[in-house]
Amino acid sequence: MVIGHGSGPVDRDGTFGPNRPYKELAWGLASRDVAVLRYDKRTHACEVDLSDATIDDVATDDALTALERLRAADRVAGDSVCFVGHSLSGGLAPRIAQRDGALAGVVMLAPGLARPLVDSILDQQRHLLDIQGVTGEEREQAITEFEERAEQVRSLDIGDDEVVFNLGGREYFETLAEYDALEAAASLEIPILLGQGGQDYQITVEDDLPLWQDALSGQGVEFEVYDDLNHLFQQSEGSRTKTEYYEPAAVLARRVVEDITTFVEENS
Repeated sequence: MVIGHGSGPVDRDGTFGPNRPYKELAWGLASRDVAVLRYDKRTHACEVDLSDATIDDVATDDALTALERLRAADRVAGDSVCFVGHSLSGGLAPRIAQRDGALAGVVMLAPGLARPLVDSILDQQRHLLDIQGVTGEEREQAITEFEERAEQVRSLDIGDDEVVFNLGGREYFETLAEYDALEAAASLEIPILLGQGGQDYQITVEDDLPLWQDALSGQGVEFEVYDDLNHLFQQSEGSRTKTEYYEPAAVLARRVVEDITTFVEENS
């Protein structure tokens, strides 16, 4: 199995402070006899000109290379390889599966891109302003600034050397706009496991999960909702903030590892 990253410059461990959820997932799977390849995201390991990079440059292409290298390993059955994508890579998992053409299955953890990424970003910012108690003119000014940046993305009115939301430039958001994650997922003829945390404020059970459920209805997709877990599939106390990602005791829930292991065993 290959593990794909979220939208930021993430390392192979998925490091957030003292916590390393991708490493925990990899070791959990390995202890259950599932071979795992994880790697530093290109935007973490290299100097990347984000103003001129596409979603394939920063995510898809390296995932495909990782899948090829895992298949080449002597002790790995080439026809049993799966891909697990988290957040952005969860939404790109169908694209990766289409281009790879030989996956045994895909696992989509808190998959983004069921709706425009910029809409998710705006909702996240509104949520954070609300729980921080920001009101009045300060809140209006913050929302206005985010909405102006969002309109730049929607209209692709982005300068040649400009990077928006610290993610990418015109090429990045143009290739995102051209990609229909729901349609791509619905076209797959391989097993899919979709996991969603009920306490996730970035990709939510209210706004995102129903879109996946509608698009994949009747296709035998396995949906797992973990009511008490956050975006990193850690136990959440309900605060729904990023600060809990950094709590020393915040570890990847064992049942997520167990569910993915079962999925791999049943589809390899």
